[in-house]
Amino acid sequence: METVTLKSPLKKPIALRIIMVSFLLKVFIAFGLYYAISTGNLDLPNANPQFILYTAFIYVINLIGLIATALNGKLQMYRAIIIFDFIVSIPAKAIIGFIVAGYSFALSFHPKVKAFILSKSKS
Repeated sequence: METVTLKSPLKKPIALRIIMVSFLLKVFIAFGLYYAISTGNLDLPNANPQFILYTAFIYVINLIGLIATALNGKLQMYRAIIIFDFIVSIPAKAIIGFIVAGYSFALSFHPKVKAFILSKSKS
């Protein structure tokens, strides 16, 4: 009689969840900041609402890209999107964007995150 062992799929690591939730929160913060500045409820010197709005839309696209690359097992593309996200934050001077992209890039090197993303490329 032959024994068959089923390999259970890896669970999403905490570090990956932190990255995704941080990117989602960054989207909400960007749209909220745009709304507050454009309605006049918040007055920040040198804050350009158009840059903030464009940045918020690109954050949404980047979040979708992160999810897609994580599910398709493309680790290098995953990291490239995080670097692009950092670069996108420059025109809007989005400090939160810099911070989130920085620690997200560092967390992408976590062994469990790497293992989870790379396990999706083989399925």
